[in-house]
Amino acid sequence: MPQHFAVTYSYGPAEEQAKHRPQHRAYLGALVERGCLKASGPFTDEQAPGALLIFEAESPAEVQELLDADPMVTGGAVTGVEIRSWNPVLGTVG
Repeated sequence: MPQHFAVTYSYGPAEEQAKHRPQHRAYLGALVERGCLKASGPFTDEQAPGALLIFEAESPAEVQELLDADPMVTGGAVTGVEIRSWNPVLGTVG
């Protein structure tokens, strides 16, 4: 049964992010079309650069497989990844 996962990315230097951003967004857009990525976007506060991604998948391993193919990950712009099981109690997720 599918469940939700919250993923946080930590990003490296802005130049590295910029190099991979177009392919990264295209890849994530394809995941949205497939229905496995429900929402994503960068943090906008002044803390360390990163992003939040919400997935619907069967397991953390399935999410990890999707992340491993992200151009931002393969290109080295992502310096840290955390995958956590998430239970949306109120509201809707795509």
